[in-house]
Amino acid sequence: MDLDVREFDKQGEDFHNQIIELYKKDRILQQELRLEFTQKPEDFRERMINIEATAYGLRKVDDGYLDTGTQKMANEVQMEKLTKATDDAMLRLNPIMAEHNLQYKDGFFIPLNFKELKEKIEGGL
Repeated sequence: MDLDVREFDKQGEDFHNQIIELYKKDRILQQELRLEFTQKPEDFRERMINIEATAYGLRKVDDGYLDTGTQKMANEVQMEKLTKATDDAMLRLNPIMAEHNLQYKDGFFIPLNFKELKEKIEGGL
C-alpha cells in the first residue's frame, strides 16, 4: 500500500513540476498576475507604500511625497525607488497570493510547492 501512495505522490509531484513550467512560460499570465498582485488589495498596497515611504524618509502630503530630510517634494528618482520597493513588498507579502495557492519565486508567479499544496489539501479534508 505504501508503494502505491509513494508512486501517486511521485506522479503528482511530476505533474506539479510540469504545471510550474507552464506558468513560467506564459508571459501574458505572468504580466497579468504581476499587475494584479502589485496593485491589489488596494488597502494593503496603501499600507505597504506608507511603510516603504517612511523607510525612505518620505511622508505623504496632499500633492505627493515630501522628503523629510530636505523638506522638498520627492523627486522622480525617489518616487521610482518608492514604487519599486512597494511593488517588491507586495510581491513578498501579498495575502491574495496565498488564497490562490501561488508564490512569487525567482521572478515568476508559480503554484506553492507540492508539499505545501498537499499539506493544505490534507488539512482541509
